[in-house]
Amino acid sequence: MNVFLYICLSLLIFMLLGLALYLIIGNTLYRLILTRKGRMLKKIVKYFDCDEECKIFEQDFQKINIKSEDDLNLCGFYKDNNCGRLAILLHGYGGNHTHVKKYAKYFIKRGYDILAIDQRSHGDSDGRDITMGKKECQDLLLWINKMLEIKPNYKILLFGVSMGASTVCYACGENLPNNVVIAVEDSGYDNADKELRYMFLQHKILSKLFYQIFYNYTKKTQELDLKKIDIIAKVKSSKIPMMFIHGDSDGVVPTEMVYNLSSQVPEMRRSVYIGSGSGHVGSYRENEREYEMVLGGFLSKFNM
Repeated sequence: MNVFLYICLSLLIFMLLGLALYLIIGNTLYRLILTRKGRMLKKIVKYFDCDEECKIFEQDFQKINIKSEDDLNLCGFYKDNNCGRLAILLHGYGGNHTHVKKYAKYFIKRGYDILAIDQRSHGDSDGRDITMGKKECQDLLLWINKMLEIKPNYKILLFGVSMGASTVCYACGENLPNNVVIAVEDSGYDNADKELRYMFLQHKILSKLFYQIFYNYTKKTQELDLKKIDIIAKVKSSKIPMMFIHGDSDGVVPTEMVYNLSSQVPEMRRSVYIGSGSGHVGSYRENEREYEMVLGGFLSKFNM
């Protein structure tokens, strides 16, 4: 009997140690990857340059705020260009509104009003956790409603890069107001689980086992099932014209994902541009003239 009790006690201790190790690893990985202070964010920022052009947000933009559904204070930067068209710009994972300044300048030249937002847990917006497009999409819908309070007749373009691109795609599958007439995504992923799994293995940071621990921990403790952040399914439900942009040398989001997304939109409502030799969110920077020509043609086709 003593031997039996000893074995049972040993097994119990082993299980408790295993559970503790699982929780420690899961929590550590979650904090590194899906929270505001995560180290993974610092590695991504290099893809978003910021220079003197960022000062346009200090000089010409008005800071406005909304409350998210979970009571976070969210910040956006708005320029009224006396136009009936509005471009809502979304930065990527680890970025902030200044990282879309090049796109803001382009749309300003075309006469658009601009709203460049700081997504939750980024920039001046509140929040600790990043949800890879799930809650960010709901925030975007609130921003759209906010802007329609300012100008009810706005014709709205949604534009996002990286995680912001996937957030735009996610929103396109929602019940959008008729004012949202067109969307452009640059370097977005087609599924949050596939993207994070790719990043784990591509850079050999962690093993498949560690990713599975991270995935299960995130699902159970944060109620965030990354597999269900399925951007492909959302794009398939979209009713508006969409443009898909990607670099053919993207080492962060595999180029094949742009084809997985664009194939869900009927040919008459879609445009695809692949930046030759471009890395992640690099197509505009590295092929500026061609990028503007193709994007401008797409916008003009749909009277935007």
